[in-house]
Amino acid sequence: MTQPIQAWWLDAVPLLVAASAYLGVVGGAVVGAALAVAGLRGLGRRRVAAVDVDEGVDLPAELGRAHDALGIGLVLLKHVERRFGVDVGALILVADDAAAARGLVGRTRGAPIEGFDDVAFDLRHEASGVATVVHDAAPFAVYDAVASPALHRELVEKSGIKSAAFIPLIAEERVAAVLVVGTTGKPRAFTAQELNALQVTAAEAALALDRARTTSELAEALRRERRRMSQQSGLLRAAQALTSDLHLDTVLERLVSLLAELLAADAADCYLLDAERGVLRCAAVQGLSEDVLGFEFDADRGLAGRALAEGRPVTAEHYGRLDLPVPNDAYADFDAALVAPMRWGDTVQGVLGVGARGTRRFDDEDADLVQAYAGLASLALANAQAFEARSRQAQVQRGFFRIAAALGQSLSLEPTLEAVAQAANDALGGSFAAVLMPRGSALELVGAAAIPQELRTALADGLPEGGRVLARAAEDDRILASTDLDGDDRFDREWQELARRCAFRALIAVPVASPRAESCGLVLVFFVDPRPFSDEDIELARHLADAARGALERSELFEAERTQRSLSQQLARTGRTLATELDPAAVLDEVVQQAPALLAADAAAIRTLEDDDLIVSAAWGDAAEAAVGGRSAATAWLSGDVVQSRAPVVVEDASQDPRLLAADSILASGHSAFVGVPLAGLDGTLHGVLAVYARRPRTWRPEEIDALQALAGNTAAALSSAELYSRVSVEKERSVAILANVADGIVAVDRDGHVVLWNPAAEEITGVPADEALGRTPAQVLQRTLESDDAATASGPRLVSITRGGEEVWLSLSEAVMRDPLGVVAGRIFAFRDISADRMVEQVKSDFVAAVSLQLRAPLTSIYGFAETLLRQDVLFGDEERQTFLRYIATESERLTGIVDQLLNVARLDAGDLHVEPEAIDVASVVSEVVETVGEAGAGNGHRLEVDLPTEPLAAEADREKLRQVFSILVENALKYSPDGGTVTVGARRKEDAVEVRVVDEGIGIPAAVGLFIAKELVTAMGGRIWVESAEGEGASFAFELPAVRE
Repeated sequence: MTQPIQAWWLDAVPLLVAASAYLGVVGGAVVGAALAVAGLRGLGRRRVAAVDVDEGVDLPAELGRAHDALGIGLVLLKHVERRFGVDVGALILVADDAAAARGLVGRTRGAPIEGFDDVAFDLRHEASGVATVVHDAAPFAVYDAVASPALHRELVEKSGIKSAAFIPLIAEERVAAVLVVGTTGKPRAFTAQELNALQVTAAEAALALDRARTTSELAEALRRERRRMSQQSGLLRAAQALTSDLHLDTVLERLVSLLAELLAADAADCYLLDAERGVLRCAAVQGLSEDVLGFEFDADRGLAGRALAEGRPVTAEHYGRLDLPVPNDAYADFDAALVAPMRWGDTVQGVLGVGARGTRRFDDEDADLVQAYAGLASLALANAQAFEARSRQAQVQRGFFRIAAALGQSLSLEPTLEAVAQAANDALGGSFAAVLMPRGSALELVGAAAIPQELRTALADGLPEGGRVLARAAEDDRILASTDLDGDDRFDREWQELARRCAFRALIAVPVASPRAESCGLVLVFFVDPRPFSDEDIELARHLADAARGALERSELFEAERTQRSLSQQLARTGRTLATELDPAAVLDEVVQQAPALLAADAAAIRTLEDDDLIVSAAWGDAAEAAVGGRSAATAWLSGDVVQSRAPVVVEDASQDPRLLAADSILASGHSAFVGVPLAGLDGTLHGVLAVYARRPRTWRPEEIDALQALAGNTAAALSSAELYSRVSVEKERSVAILANVADGIVAVDRDGHVVLWNPAAEEITGVPADEALGRTPAQVLQRTLESDDAATASGPRLVSITRGGEEVWLSLSEAVMRDPLGVVAGRIFAFRDISADRMVEQVKSDFVAAVSLQLRAPLTSIYGFAETLLRQDVLFGDEERQTFLRYIATESERLTGIVDQLLNVARLDAGDLHVEPEAIDVASVVSEVVETVGEAGAGNGHRLEVDLPTEPLAAEADREKLRQVFSILVENALKYSPDGGTVTVGARRKEDAVEVRVVDEGIGIPAAVGLFIAKELVTAMGGRIWVESAEGEGASFAFELPAVRE
C-alpha cells in the first residue's frame, strides 16, 4: 500500500465507522416501529371488545382490507350510513400539531361531496365543532346545524346538513381525525347511546388509521433506509474508486462520474477554487459538453457562491431563475441543482455540483449525501495533490539527474540541444518544450521535446512577432514566467491565438548562454493548464540554465573538434579530386559544389578577376546559377572587399542591409549569410573570390573560415595546374592536328621500338588502324622493319615496299633518331608517303609511249618502205606498181593522221578543251551509219557484223559527231582484235531513262589503247557512263549509256 493510500485509509476509517453506526441505529428504529404497530393493533382490539355492539363485528375486517386513510374513510362512512341511517358522513384529518385540519372524504346520500378534500379548518383561530371535538377529545351533537356556529359554513353549504354529530377518532392519546355524521332532512337529535356507538365505531376506525399511518411511516422509513444504505454503499464504492488511483486527472474524472451515478443526476461537475484570483475553474464534467472544461467564473456567483459562503450544501429549484447564475449556456436547461463545498481542513478546495432536468428534485438527504461525498472528494483530492506534489518532486529530482546525465557528457550539438529540451520539460513538469538559439538577429528553433507540429512550424522561422517579450528576456538574460497567457498583457494577441491553437496556457522562458553568440538563447517550457511558478521552480530553472551552458560549451568543443576533423577529411578528398581535374571550368564547377557541402551551406559562387571586374564564372545552389556571367567592380561591396583586403569577409545576416543586397545578386535572391575568401596562388597571383552563402542568418565558425581558405588555396593551385595543362593540351592538340592532316604517314617508336604514334595518314597508307599498331613494333605490324641499317642512310629518304591488302605498295621513307642526354637512342620517328601511284604513272607513261610508238611505227614503216622502194634506182617500176605503192603510202598516211588526231584529242581531254554539244538524236541511225561504213573495211578479213536494233527510234541527249566517234572506236576495236571470221554483235535498246548501246566481240580481250580512253572520256562528257566486261582470250563486251530524251 503506497503512502498516499495509507494516509487516506487512516483518514477514512472514522468516516466508515460512523457510517456503520448510522446503519445500526436505523435498523433498531425499524424494529421498534414494527413492535409499536403490533401494540397499537392489540390496544385497539381491546378497546373495541369493551363495548358490546353486535352490529359492528364486521367493521374490523372491512377496515383491515383498506390500505390507506382514504380507503378507511370510505369504509367508515358507508358503515355509519348503513348502521345509523345518516344522510351525511365526512371524515376530517387533524394535523399532528392539532392546529389545522383538512377534509379527507365526504358523502351526501351516498354521493361524494364535491370539493370536500379542499375544505380546511383553522382549529386555533376559528370556532367550530371540529375544533371543539379536537380540544375536548369527546363527541357532541348539534340539533340545528344551520343555525349553530359550531358547524363550518363551507361544510354546511356543500353537504346541506341539518343536524350533526362530531365524533373524535383518538389514536395514541391524540385526536387523529373527526367523524361528522348528520341528516339533510328533518333535524335529528342524536342520543347518548348513538354517540357511544359512534365512538366505538370511530375507535375502530382510529385504530385502522393509526395502523395505516404506522405502516406508511414504516414503509417510508424502510425506503429511506434502503436509499441510505444504497447511498452508503455508493459512498464506500466511491471511496474505493477514488483511492484506487492517485493521479489528479483520473481522480477528478472519477469524482464527477461517481457523483452523477450516486445521485442519479443528469450531470455533475467539479470546480476548483483559485483563491488568489477569486475564481472557480472547471476541472471535470460528466453529462456536460467538454467545452466547459477550463471555464471560469467569479467564486461569489450562483449556487457555488452560496455554498462557499454558507459552508454547506445548497439546493435550488428552477435553476435558471437564480439572480446570479453561472454565465455559461451549458447550465441553462437544468431545473434543479445541488452544490456542496469541498473543504480539507481549513482550506476550501472547490465545489461539487449535480444537476437534473424534468421533475427530479434534490432533498435534504441528497444534500447530506453530497456533503459526505464532498468530504471523500476532499480527501481524495488532497491525496492526489500530495501524490502530484511528491511525483513532481520526484520529477524535479529526475530532472536534476537527467540534466546531470544528459548534459554531463560530451555530445554533438544537435543531441545536446534535444537533451536540454527534454531535461527542461521533465524537470519543470511541462507538457512540451523548445530550445531556441540566436541566428543572426533572430532566435531559431534548434531543439524540441514533444511540441505540436503547429508550434514547431510557428517557431521554425524564429519567434513570432507576438512573442517579442521573450526575445527581450533573452537579450536581458532574465527568466520570464507566465502563469496564464489568457490574461497576460505582455503577450500580443498573435501569441495568445497561437497558445489557444496549440493548447498551452502557461510557459516559462529560461535564458541559456550561446557559446557562439554574444546574446542568449531560450529554453521554453509550455504547460497545457495555468501553472503557478514557485521559488523552487525559478531556482530549478536557473540550475537548468547553468547546466545547459556547461553542456553547450562542452558540445561546442566536441563539435569544433569533430568539425575540424571532418573539414580536414573533406578538404583532403576535395584536394585529391582537384588534383586529378585538369579542366579549369571543371575545377570551378567542382569547387562551387564542394564548398557548400564543406560548410553545410546553401550556395556558392566563384568570381574570377578580369582586369578591374569580377565575373561570376561558376555558381551552385538555389537561385545561384542565374548569377553566372554577372559582372561587378573589383572595388564593390563584399567580394570587392575580399579583393581589396585579400582577407576573408564574413557577414552573419545581410537581410536587413539593402546595400549588401544590392551589391550581391545571390544575397538578393533570398540568402542572408555570406563568407568570402580570396583565390590566391602560391606566387601571390589573385585569381578571384570564393564565396559561400546560407539562406538563414548564421554565425560562421573560425574553423569553417579556415577550411574555406584552405579550399580556396587548393582551388588556386588546381586552377594554375589546369591552366598549364590546358596550354600544354592546346599545343598537343595543335601538334596532333598537324600530324593528323599532313599527307605523309608519321610513325613514332620509343626506345624499345614500340609504336607510340601512328597518324591517320599512316593508317591510310598502310591499311593498318592505329589501335592495332600502338604498342607493337613496326615489324609486327608491317612484317618488315623500318629502321635503317646504318646512321648514314637514316637521315635521307629511301624506298621501301610493304604489302597492303595483297598488293605491293612502295613508300618513300625518312627516319629521324631521338637521343637522350647520354646519347642513347630514346626513340625514332618515321615519315613516309605512298609513291605507288607515281610509279604507276611512270609505268603508264612508259606503256603509253610504247603503245603509241608501236601504232606509229606500223604506218611509218609502211610509208618508209614504200617510199624507199620507189626511190630505188636499180629497179624500174611501172605506172601501175607506182600507183599501188602510192596508194599504200596514202592509206598509211591517213592511218597515221588518225593516230595523231587521237593523240590531239587526248591532249584536249586532258586540258579540258574538248567541248560537246548535246542534242536530241536517233542513236539507231548513228549506229547504222557507223556499221555500214566500218563494215566494208572489216569484210575483207571475213568478219561478220550483226546488228540488233529495235524498230522504234532511240532518242538520246548526245553530241552526234562525238557519239559517232565513240561508236566507231568501239566497233573498230572489236574488228581489230577479233579473229578472222569472228562475229561482232552491235545492239541498242531503250531503258527507263537511258539508251544503252553494246558492242560484243569474240576477240583476244582488251589490250591498252588510246581509243578506249578517248571513248570513255567522250561518253562521260555527254553525261553517260561506259563499262566493259572482258577477260583476255575470251572476248569483250563494251556498253555505254546515254541520257534518254524525256517525252
